[in-house]
Amino acid sequence: MLLEAIAALMVGTAILVLVLEPLIRVEAMPVMVTDPEEAEESAKGQALTALKEIEFDRATGKLSDADYEALKRRYTNVALDALRVEERHAAAVVPALTGDLESQVAARVAALRAAADRAQSCPSCGPRPETDALFCSDCGRLLGGGNGCRRCHGIISAGSRFCESCGEAVVMSR
Repeated sequence: MLLEAIAALMVGTAILVLVLEPLIRVEAMPVMVTDPEEAEESAKGQALTALKEIEFDRATGKLSDADYEALKRRYTNVALDALRVEERHAAAVVPALTGDLESQVAARVAALRAAADRAQSCPSCGPRPETDALFCSDCGRLLGGGNGCRRCHGIISAGSRFCESCGEAVVMSR
């Protein structure tokens, strides 16, 4: 009886190892991570995608070693050529960008300040992202500190004594 239990335990352990071995093995499946900058539309992106697929096909046994080496050599050269073209392009662009960096920064700061000056402000919610809105998108109040109805927040025309929307009497501020 004891001998049968030991034999059953050994067979069970062997089966468990065989079943779990692909999950435990680190190189079971390569992780395919794609970088958004390496879009498949570019030559570099296409070559890198092809290299990842070649690695995956080899890992799953779909490619022989000879085919793997030939395809890897071919697409590695394509990817290197694409990288060299990108480096030459970047080298030509960088001097144009760094020409007058301080004036570019000053222009950007001025543009941001002008946008902040144009931004509307709600009396209860604060600055709003809508530059051309008349009412706050959160609470519905009139933006820009204009003359608005205290009940419905509607626009009150100059000289009006009552709100045109709800009929509320206008409180005149002095």
